[in-house]
Amino acid sequence: MRNLLISVFVANLALTLLALLMLPDQVAIHFGAGGVPDGWASKWAHAVVFLVIEVPLFAFFMAAGRLTLRLPERWVSLPHKDYWLRAENRAELETRFTALMQEFGVVLFVFLFGVGLLTLDANLSEPIRLNEPVFLAAFVAYMLYVVYWLVKLVRRLKVPG
Repeated sequence: MRNLLISVFVANLALTLLALLMLPDQVAIHFGAGGVPDGWASKWAHAVVFLVIEVPLFAFFMAAGRLTLRLPERWVSLPHKDYWLRAENRAELETRFTALMQEFGVVLFVFLFGVGLLTLDANLSEPIRLNEPVFLAAFVAYMLYVVYWLVKLVRRLKVPG
């Protein structure tokens, strides 16, 4: 899962660079009802915003398992945390939580890649318009995944036995 997370992150970086090469100087960065643009910025600001969001997210997803174990216990909110934060269970928690967070990161970056493609396509269209049905379908699919992932988190952190 780690390699897949790295791959989709690199794909997002490549898409951001491609957008810099292909887009005009001013681009639509936000779209309202019907996919009509209602927010504009320079293509450089657009690229910087994506990097400011995606680079820290990538670092977080890569380190989430280790970070969780380094936080004060009062800041950790996990199912059955009293069990999982015992010294003898921490290694297993790190393994399980790392896998869960990297999986979540892969799906998030795939979703962001899709949003990036839709934004690129919208800005290269005449008139500029986001493909709203495709965006809404992707958004609903992502939200369904989030619910699935939360259920999976609770099940994976169930007390064994």
